[in-house]
Amino acid sequence: MFDLIASVLSWLYDFTGSYAGAIALLTLIVLLVSTPLTLQGTRSMLKMQVLQPELKAIQNKYSKDQREEMNAELMAFYKDNNINPVGGCLPMLFQIPVFLVLYRVILGLTRRGTEIGSQIGQVAGEVAIPTEPSQFEAAEAANFNPAYVAEGSPLFNDLSATNEMTSFGFDISRSASATLGDGLITAFPYLLLVLIVGVTGWFQHRMIRARNTGAAANPTQEMIMKIMPYFLPIFSFTLPAAIVVYFLVSNLYRIGQQWYITRSMYHGEDSLGAQVRKNREDAAKQDKKGGNKSGGGNKNKGGNAKNNGSGGSNKKKTPPKKTSGGSNARKTSGNAPGRNTSGRQGSARSQVQPKARKKKKR
Repeated sequence: MFDLIASVLSWLYDFTGSYAGAIALLTLIVLLVSTPLTLQGTRSMLKMQVLQPELKAIQNKYSKDQREEMNAELMAFYKDNNINPVGGCLPMLFQIPVFLVLYRVILGLTRRGTEIGSQIGQVAGEVAIPTEPSQFEAAEAANFNPAYVAEGSPLFNDLSATNEMTSFGFDISRSASATLGDGLITAFPYLLLVLIVGVTGWFQHRMIRARNTGAAANPTQEMIMKIMPYFLPIFSFTLPAAIVVYFLVSNLYRIGQQWYITRSMYHGEDSLGAQVRKNREDAAKQDKKGGNKSGGGNKNKGGNAKNNGSGGSNKKKTPPKKTSGGSNARKTSGNAPGRNTSGRQGSARSQVQPKARKKKKR
């Protein structure tokens, strides 16, 4: 894979005569090859979202012990509706290994001739055959020794004959962070390149967010989507400008690709994107209605409970009426049926008799 990408890059350099031009064309070729997978994956993802109610109905029909039957019916459902359940992942599965290979090949173009392996071999030879110790050349001053590129090719010869990779008037083998020490004027084209990468990445992210306004917000995914556009400029600041050229061409191509996807799959009432948006809005309305009903019922129940509780508490807390005089108390006791009052009358007589005896003595 490395040799294939390097040979294509070498051929493109023969065609353009420019390092940046060859990298840009190679990036476009890789993206063009992956475009059908991206379009098909996006279409499959939208179809799955449109048919999500049917999928949930199939999943709810089976119990946990009936996984095989459920998967068989789901696969038949996917086949009947021409849906690839992993279609949304195919572009990423293709692009990640290609990006890693392309990154290593482009980075290998700037490999210097003073590798530690060759220096160790040179020292070992000098020890075996005593000679004067050689003065090793600094890595920054050594010419390139490209990796993966066939020796004798124009790309290999041009890189190995110099220690620069000049395109558009500046050395794209250097990074923006490395050129800051040489002054702002020297670092300006590198910083401008990083800035354009950041702006294009942010614009691409905004295009995707604008057409997914009705999507349910997952907090983790939302946070990742917000910070992702800022990762690429940070990486680009420390990487060689040749890699930043790859990032820039990729962002520009994907902006055009997202524009085409928006126009072809999200415009019109019958489009897949419009159907997905309508389903989301209907689901949100149903959830809102269900929440209002459940909330109103709870409030009524709570109010009744409070009223019942307050009524009971009032009955318990109501103090008994006080009697103002003894006559009233006697009347009340006399009216009570079945109550024995002889004891009370006897005690009253015993209290009155001593007074009468005292009067007779006087």
